[in-house]
Amino acid sequence: MPTVPQPVGPAAAPVAVPLVGGGLSRRRFLAMAGGTAGALAAVAYVRPSFLLGGPASATPATGNTLVQVFLRGGADGLSLVPPLGDATYQSLRPGIAVADATALPLDARFGLHPAATQLKALYDQGRLAVVPAAGSPNPSRSHFEAQDLMEKGTPSTNTTPDGWFGRWMNQTANASEETLRGVGVGYGLAAALRGSASVATPDLSSLALQGLDTVAWTGGNGEMTGALAGMYAASTDPLLKAQGAAALTVVNQLAPIAADGDMPADWPTEFGPALWPIARLIAGGVPVEAAAADLGGWDTHDNMGAPTNVNGDMHRLVAELDAVIGAFFAYLGAAGDKVTLVVMSEFGRRIAGNGSGGLDHGHGQCMFVVGGGVAGGVKGTWPGLVDNDHGDVRVVNDYRAVLSEVLTTRMRPADLGPVFPGFDTSSSSWLGVCAP
Repeated sequence: MPTVPQPVGPAAAPVAVPLVGGGLSRRRFLAMAGGTAGALAAVAYVRPSFLLGGPASATPATGNTLVQVFLRGGADGLSLVPPLGDATYQSLRPGIAVADATALPLDARFGLHPAATQLKALYDQGRLAVVPAAGSPNPSRSHFEAQDLMEKGTPSTNTTPDGWFGRWMNQTANASEETLRGVGVGYGLAAALRGSASVATPDLSSLALQGLDTVAWTGGNGEMTGALAGMYAASTDPLLKAQGAAALTVVNQLAPIAADGDMPADWPTEFGPALWPIARLIAGGVPVEAAAADLGGWDTHDNMGAPTNVNGDMHRLVAELDAVIGAFFAYLGAAGDKVTLVVMSEFGRRIAGNGSGGLDHGHGQCMFVVGGGVAGGVKGTWPGLVDNDHGDVRVVNDYRAVLSEVLTTRMRPADLGPVFPGFDTSSSSWLGVCAP
């Protein structure tokens, strides 16, 4: 069931639920609404300032969407984007290094994993920017800590309560906003979106009203919506009343999308469910601006397999990532020109393979910026593998520089100082991942 921050305000007075539609009793209504009440609270959120008279922001929406795609587990950047003609890379990774002959060439220095055929097509179209040796300055090798710090946008402190995306949303919010301006796919809100009025939902069906026996109660069911409308209209709390009205409006708007929300058969089965809800909402005209999706399984300590082995773990992971990004933009068509994906992980892997046919936790990773507004190519500085960080790829391209550039060039204008405190977010730090 999706979740959003709950509104604040005076406590609502007890509400009597009347008989509606020829005999919907209070007891029957409450039984059916067991799942419905939570869904209503989840899909509608009205900023308190809308009712209490807060000033509107001078930052109108651009119509663009930014999606954070987080590869959970520490994705190996040197497998995703192998350096070409690098004897150190080949010698330190027997059996798991991507051979020059099988890499999909990007430029004279780098290629893509052989399974990344759709990413290569996007690169050739100028719609993929690749940033090697990227990541956070914090050297943590803990999955939980590294993910948390990156999504908070404050790598020097773990006490920050909100996320970088959430702070940007609050910096740019008007007095009232679209309910689904921010969406995270999952059972809990992504750390990057924390602190904002964003919805977390595992799938599109969770954005519809659910009654007993898996019957969906949408705006077309007069009995249920009539009872809900009466319940919220009777409230003496203006914020709760507005929340209820907004909820019913959103449910009505989303009913066709939720009803036609099954993932297409040609989408990849492992990673597809993470990006499909976002694609369907955008294609359905829902003005999603900020979205987050997780793709897990990248903790490849052992048995990665040869890069050309289609049954190998790394080949399978890259093929799924490649397929879901390809399916995402193919489904959106021309609408994809307004959507930018930033793909990142909490850290990369060690340069040298271990004794188990895999790679242990490292530091520097590889980031992708894909889709609308992208200036294609390999971006940033590459330190090489000889000049390394105690056996790890050195981080020389700060991930906050990538995010700052995308936010500034593609999204609503904002003061990014509070979004990434202590970091230079000006154009002097950018890497050229976006078109001017």
